[in-house]
Amino acid sequence: MMKRLMIFLFLLYSLAATAAPTSSTAAIHRDIDKLVSVYNDGFDRSKIKPRHVTFGALFGPVSETSRQDAVAFFALSDVDLTNIHQEYIAIFVQGRGRDLSENNGPKERPYHLIATAMVGSRWTRTLDWKTAKISKGQIIVQGSGWGEGDAGCCPTKPIEVIFNIAADLADNLTPKHYPILTETEGPAQSKPEKAEK
Repeated sequence: MMKRLMIFLFLLYSLAATAAPTSSTAAIHRDIDKLVSVYNDGFDRSKIKPRHVTFGALFGPVSETSRQDAVAFFALSDVDLTNIHQEYIAIFVQGRGRDLSENNGPKERPYHLIATAMVGSRWTRTLDWKTAKISKGQIIVQGSGWGEGDAGCCPTKPIEVIFNIAADLADNLTPKHYPILTETEGPAQSKPEKAEK
């Protein structure tokens, strides 16, 4: 009997552990749907597939690594599905779990939007969202820019974009935090070549 109970508890814990990112991602996708409706002129499209969400400790003290803030990338494309598109970043801070619902008060959402911006489009640059790396106050993403002679479909110039946002912004917005999101773009860092054996 005890063995069955232990197996049941283990399975229950495993399901809860795997469900957390999925439910977090679902909540963020619902918020992205709202952003799409705001950015959209009625002729643009956005599907779930051209989206990517990365979790990590972006805000809070450097010593706090258990946070799961979220950085989401999404795109809008013209209704005719040509190469014309706009890429956006949306930065979400993880909630603190505040809940006053027992006393008919509010319950904090798991994530709330802290910044959003257009970060790419045809003839400027396109980002490889899956390369996004999050650290305190910084998001680093690889991508491609259009070089001289590149076709509209095919940028060839490797770039690296570093987005900076104050790590203490989520707790205390002050005038020193403006602009909220800054960026620098440069050539992609070349990977060290492997030594031949």
